[in-house]
Amino acid sequence: MSTPPILRLYLLFATENDRAIILRRSAKKMYNLIAWDRATDTFTEGQWLKKSVFAEECRLSPDGQHLIYTVADAYPHTPATSHYTVLSRAPYFTALALFPNGSGWQSGGYFLDSTLYRIHGDPVDDIVGRKGDLSQVVKGEGTKDCRSGLRLLNGQPAPLSRALRDQLLEGAKPPRDTAMDRYETQAGCLYRLEAGERVLIRDFTEMEPRFEPAPYSTDAEADDQPNWHPLDQERTR
Repeated sequence: MSTPPILRLYLLFATENDRAIILRRSAKKMYNLIAWDRATDTFTEGQWLKKSVFAEECRLSPDGQHLIYTVADAYPHTPATSHYTVLSRAPYFTALALFPNGSGWQSGGYFLDSTLYRIHGDPVDDIVGRKGDLSQVVKGEGTKDCRSGLRLLNGQPAPLSRALRDQLLEGAKPPRDTAMDRYETQAGCLYRLEAGERVLIRDFTEMEPRFEPAPYSTDAEADDQPNWHPLDQERTR
């Protein structure tokens, strides 16, 4: 008796609008991203990646524009090492910022708002350097000009609201997103829950892999920043 292939949908919701991202996992470490406009139930296929993605650790920015995800068991002899955390533009995997982790213990990150983000673990350098207006927040020793120790990489105090600053310092988790309560997934199908019944929104069972660069991949060719990103490995192996 043959085992059916693994197929699972992970849902990521923006908290400021109706944008969402679907991370679709199929067999053989194959993942793809799909943009979902929940107001109109329209979908836009993004990028594919043949790696091991920590699906439960993926985070979407509040405005739905950017994604943080972690790859495991990649190729250790590359600039990214075997585990790395990426900041990308949804619904694409191509890195705007990439943080080599070395292992999965201190990988991943999360958004504080739509422009500020944190990366777990010890500080490591971004090897891509294309994050634009997005800023990483790091925690160090408190000083007279920054008692919380929460700073940007340029040393300036992070522009955080008092509530968000207190949340970070106390280690509290952000409020649970209740959007998940209105949807359900089964295998490759996405459902809306209405009056206790499941209503099919879209069946994503049949999709053909397309390993293509993101629309913003060529931006780096105009400057001196490294333009390595995970999909380079797909085209060369």
